[in-house]
Amino acid sequence: MWQLRRTLETLKGSSLTVATEYGKVTGTLLEVNFDYITLSSNSNTLYIPVASIKNIAY
Repeated sequence: MWQLRRTLETLKGSSLTVATEYGKVTGTLLEVNFDYITLSSNSNTLYIPVASIKNIAY
């Protein structure tokens, strides 16, 4: 889990597609916290638990 957070830290401000168990979301990575990330997508702020991330594409 820490490796994923460390990788995400280097991608702050980048456009990402994040796949979770519920589907895919695309947005700009704003923040990486201990247990969730924050994406901005179409004027919406999305909070995604790190534990639910299956894949990222950038």
